[in-house]
Amino acid sequence: MENGWQKKWDMIKEVIFFVITTAFVFGWFMLVLLIISFVTLSVLHFSIEGIIAFSVLGTICYDIYYISKKVKEYRKNNASRD
Repeated sequence: MENGWQKKWDMIKEVIFFVITTAFVFGWFMLVLLIISFVTLSVLHFSIEGIIAFSVLGTICYDIYYISKKVKEYRKNNASRD
């Protein structure tokens, strides 16, 4: 019984960490793109819509990487148990 609760709790922690990580990565991309936009104001012209779109795209790419890394880790751990 305890093992079932432990697995559920671990899954809840993974989901919470994923959401926090996604929010942090989105904020990081926004901050970096805004800084680049301000520094290169006379050369590059970013609109706020473009910055948001690139931030969302970067966040999605990182989320795909993060999920694939977790799946590989999960498969590795389950393969060693068998």
